[in-house]
Amino acid sequence: MSARHPESGGRARLLPWGGVVLGVVWYLLVGGGRTLDPTFLDWLGAGDLAQHVLGWLHFRNAPWGFPLGRTPDLMRPLTLTVGFSDSNPWVSLALKPFSRWLPQDFQFVGPWLLLCFALQGWMGVKLMGVLTPRPSQRLLGAALLVMSPVLLFRSEHDTLCAQWMLTAMLYLNLRPREDARAAWRALGWAFGLNALAAGVHPYLEMMVLALTLALLVTTVREHHLSWRAAAAALAGVGLMVGGIFFAVGYVGLGVSASSGGFGHFSSDVLSLINPMGWSRVLPALRLGPGQAEGFGYLGTGVIALGVVALVGKPSAWWPRVRAEVKAHWPLAVGVLLMTLLAFSSVITVAGRVVVSMRSVAEPFMPLLGPFRSSGRFIWSFHYVVMTGIIALTVWRWRQKPQVATALLLGAVLLQGLDTPDVWEWSRFRGAPWPRLQAPEWERVDPFYRHIVLYPPSIHGSIVPCVKNTFPEDEYVRFGDLAYRKGLTTNSGYSARLNEKHVAEVCAALEADVENGRLAEDTLYVVDKPKLALFQRLGAGVTCGELDGFSVCVTAKEGRFREALVRANAVGNPG
Repeated sequence: MSARHPESGGRARLLPWGGVVLGVVWYLLVGGGRTLDPTFLDWLGAGDLAQHVLGWLHFRNAPWGFPLGRTPDLMRPLTLTVGFSDSNPWVSLALKPFSRWLPQDFQFVGPWLLLCFALQGWMGVKLMGVLTPRPSQRLLGAALLVMSPVLLFRSEHDTLCAQWMLTAMLYLNLRPREDARAAWRALGWAFGLNALAAGVHPYLEMMVLALTLALLVTTVREHHLSWRAAAAALAGVGLMVGGIFFAVGYVGLGVSASSGGFGHFSSDVLSLINPMGWSRVLPALRLGPGQAEGFGYLGTGVIALGVVALVGKPSAWWPRVRAEVKAHWPLAVGVLLMTLLAFSSVITVAGRVVVSMRSVAEPFMPLLGPFRSSGRFIWSFHYVVMTGIIALTVWRWRQKPQVATALLLGAVLLQGLDTPDVWEWSRFRGAPWPRLQAPEWERVDPFYRHIVLYPPSIHGSIVPCVKNTFPEDEYVRFGDLAYRKGLTTNSGYSARLNEKHVAEVCAALEADVENGRLAEDTLYVVDKPKLALFQRLGAGVTCGELDGFSVCVTAKEGRFREALVRANAVGNPG
């Protein structure tokens, strides 16, 4: 539903900065201000954010190696990179050369999130410029994109907040191209977005790549490119993305994600209107287990705007909608395919299975398995529908633009007022950074090189010998200690694992412990049900309890051993 008018004039060029301001203001309004202190970690202490920060902290002290972003001291001897710890490879790589000048406690998650909201505002204004020349309408439309529940919802997984890339790809797809030169310029921007997305998160890259393919088909339909040129361009972007994936270790390391979750972490058919507790007035609809990954709620303001835009007889708006879908059918097909992928092989309505296609999908599991959190692919549909509702509103009241502006303003106000985080400020109130408190940890002798949790705490692994009773995020405490003391640790959280290697490493450690082959340069943090395996070694092992954890060493001397003995004596005075 593009207005098909050029963007021109000095004011029009400055208008995207207004979108940046909208993004910044919204981020602060929902409580993001406390995240902007890069030395403040006490909102990042659990879940995905803790994984991301810990990966970055270990990488900043690691030697340069290949693949880029390798962190050999975290989850040693398993292979881990900042890509697999979801530590934003491009940002981690960019900051590493300055690591010696950065504070020991340093996080970039908060500033990155602010940047994502700001860029969503910038690209929102650019996208709205395809729909309307009116600055007020462009800013109000951009505000709705900035206030997208999907964007704020993903702030607990910072790399996935770079959704401005999807907005940018919609802009490139919908913006008119006068000639071949303009088409190649649009493709150049799309290639740049692919390069950026490939080093931020694979899911985002797959969405950007799908929208790039739609753009390529559109440029051929417009007779700006030949099929041969489009095929060459697609091959080029494919090689570039493959090269980046290889360089940062996403491929080529023999790791994988279990395909067992495909169909579980999906999106529900009603996801665009299911607030899932996001609205203060609309009730949440039923969901199946794992379907929070497919959250796609448009927001109360956008839904209300859509209802208003569709009032009257369908003949008043349907021909226009049909014409626009036909004009942009490559984009429509690309988004439709991603939406079907989001619904996965088990299609549900309000959490109830209506169609199961597991047997049909089974042969494709080698391709689908790596994207088991398929519900995320609903985002493209989310932004297309939101853009379509705004476009239809502007078009239907094109003869009375003040009415369209008033409707957009009403939608923005309703969207904001019905966002719980505006009132509760709970979004950025995560767990404190889980740092060990006992003073004995500060007396770790220089000859210690490793911290070994036994059994290893490998988050996400299904190998039997890693089963333990450690709390889920306790690997963060010892990963933090290892980072501050320059040690290695055998535990952690990787998005992809080589389960065969995990089993081999775990079995080797198990054999060493059972045969009493313990290293003097290692601190063993022992799961309490396994403590007897260490205590049976008698005087050769010193064990004690610190911060509620059983710790054992085989060193015969040292400050830490003495501190451990004293701590044990205090804890067992009898």
